[in-house]
Amino acid sequence: MSTSGPTSFAEYELPSPPQDPVSALAFNPNHSADKARQLLVSSWDRLVRFYDLTGSTDTNSVRLLKTFQHDAPVLDVCWINDGLAASGGVDRRVRLLNLETGQSRIIGKHNQAVSRLRFSPATGLLLTGSWDRTIKIWDPFNVESGQALLKTLEMPDKVLAMDLSPPFPSAPMDARSVSASANGATVEPDRTPRAVIAMTGRTVHIYELNRIKETLERVKKGEEVEEKDFEPDQRRESSLKFMLRDVKCMPAGDGYATSSVEGRIAVELFDPTPESQSKKYAFKCHRQNVDGIDTVYPVNCMSFHPVHGTFASLGGDAVCSIWDAAAKKRIRQYPRLPSPLSASCFSSDGAVLAIASGAENIEDTRHQGPGAGEVGEVGRGGEGNVRIHIKPAWEDCKPKLKTSA
Repeated sequence: MSTSGPTSFAEYELPSPPQDPVSALAFNPNHSADKARQLLVSSWDRLVRFYDLTGSTDTNSVRLLKTFQHDAPVLDVCWINDGLAASGGVDRRVRLLNLETGQSRIIGKHNQAVSRLRFSPATGLLLTGSWDRTIKIWDPFNVESGQALLKTLEMPDKVLAMDLSPPFPSAPMDARSVSASANGATVEPDRTPRAVIAMTGRTVHIYELNRIKETLERVKKGEEVEEKDFEPDQRRESSLKFMLRDVKCMPAGDGYATSSVEGRIAVELFDPTPESQSKKYAFKCHRQNVDGIDTVYPVNCMSFHPVHGTFASLGGDAVCSIWDAAAKKRIRQYPRLPSPLSASCFSSDGAVLAIASGAENIEDTRHQGPGAGEVGEVGRGGEGNVRIHIKPAWEDCKPKLKTSA
């Protein structure tokens, strides 16, 4: 990956966006020049859209390559490789999407909606989380045998969010660690593949996926294993007091961030030692004064920059902010977008940030004025108000390093 900034461009929007809110955005994790700008978009309008933004500098140069129809709203989509993706949603089915042919195939299902999907290139495992309080582990390359489902893990609560660490496994880890100092110092990256699962009861489970993979290999060989072999390596209670909305892992592999409905973000480290745990912290964000009242908005999504290690937070206030987790400060706040924000992602080359606006709004019918019905003059989201904004990200997301006196 180049460490020099890619060519900039003017912000633009994707053509013909979904009619209903976007549930997830996912750029191809392959950071090669011809793959890094390929984008998957899942939506409540029952479609997954496959775009190619390579070389695009405006709306007219974007190519919509494929669309995949589902039977109900799609809640998440993830890449498996350049030609294959996985999706799931309210219809409970787990689908494999052939990005070359445009065909999809159901490989199994949950008992309730599939809320999150993540694929681990390091282990070859596909993880799906559901409101049915389970995580299912699949082999997406063993579908023909009818044995794609490898294991079902019981969870204590509904799965709301899930992410894998490191989130950009195929790219060089140039990002600063949260445990680094704010002057840009680096630490040795942690490439241990982990899954971080956040649930409705503010519970967070952390699994080391190499251990899970080894246990599954023992099962395949006919060796005896116990259920404790599939237990999480760490069980944590969220540092945030209210329901979690998102969890995202840091590019350096040393930790993760969680966000909540109550306008807060917590930054956590995997290392359970007291020294490392003393570095975790939480902070308030996405709040504004409306008619003299401190109005709090949910932090619906976060995304980490693959190189700089900074991250974006997106709120119900229609604002996207960029944060330096190591320096513990905000480095940029973009102008308010038309309506509440629902999803975002950075391209794996670090050049592009995609943001979806049009999430459902916090409404207050007592609010008077031109924006009646919307708190803080935030525009209406929902059907017909969805947009996908493409922003240049390299320079905007660079940490502001301290200079010596």
